[in-house]
Amino acid sequence: MPLENELLDVHNLQTYLFTSGGIVRAVDKVGLKIHEGEKVGLVGESGCGKSMTARSILRLVPSPPAKILDGEIRFKGLNLVTLTEKEFQKIRGVEIAMVFQDPMSYLNPTMRIGDQIGEAIWLHHGKDRLEEEMDRTLILVGLQPESGIKKRYPHELSGGMRQRVLLAIALSCRPRLLIADEPTTALDVTIQAQILALLDDLAARLDMALLLISHDLGIVAELCDRVYVMYAGQIVEEAAALTLFENPAHPYTQGLLKGVLSIDEYKPTLETIQGTVPDLSALPEGCRFRPRCDKAMAICLQEPPMFSNIHGQAVRCWLYSQEVQHTGGDWKEARLDER
Repeated sequence: MPLENELLDVHNLQTYLFTSGGIVRAVDKVGLKIHEGEKVGLVGESGCGKSMTARSILRLVPSPPAKILDGEIRFKGLNLVTLTEKEFQKIRGVEIAMVFQDPMSYLNPTMRIGDQIGEAIWLHHGKDRLEEEMDRTLILVGLQPESGIKKRYPHELSGGMRQRVLLAIALSCRPRLLIADEPTTALDVTIQAQILALLDDLAARLDMALLLISHDLGIVAELCDRVYVMYAGQIVEEAAALTLFENPAHPYTQGLLKGVLSIDEYKPTLETIQGTVPDLSALPEGCRFRPRCDKAMAICLQEPPMFSNIHGQAVRCWLYSQEVQHTGGDWKEARLDER
């Protein structure tokens, strides 16, 4: 997409948690871009910093212990980090909205559904045409106002209906960017498919950009135009979705894809990535993926890798560094004892 259509530009974002056990580098110099109408995936294992990245964009990090230390979050060219909380309230929920993974944790159990959807509309647009806008939003997410849903409470709804209600709240002000954080995690497979189809349809109908956060590569492959892969608080690979799934470059991305079932390929056993995700308060030296990587080299212990560009595919890995490729065998000797 052309640069003039750029909607969100996150640059060098650092969000750390200052705890009694040490400094947790949850989001460490993260950069990502989203263009108007684009659907972007952010994938990685649990605990890699995906949700904290999303919360940082909306300035919803728990403070204390979390704090945005550095970086820029530019939305339509405006640096959101520099705004006061009062100024940011004109962005959060209006221009950028978020859907969370567990509706029962974010819906008020003591409030009727109509009141919760109406509250968002009233807060940002006043009481004029409140009922009309509420009904339009319910219909938009596949819920019928005449069914009496506005008078019901969250516990009276199914999981899929609750997720649609969260979507209605998020879409009540017709945001330009919707962040969906694991929106199908607590749902069964058939309902997952319905919610994903709804997100795809809404993005097209509302000309809305989507940031989909997930650990499910199948969901991301189905829905997204571009994908960022995150590991241990950092982005390690970025590419067009088709490119990433057909030709993953980073050893971590390759490992994730080897563990995915496919109807096109028989796998008697699924491969797994050895080891565990590192403690973000005690990160390994050099490359953060080095202790789990079967392609590790001596330099991987000595220095953290920078991004290399391979035909438009950005990869944070020494395997693709011009310096390493031109120095020969000494660099290519894996020092497994040092991992």
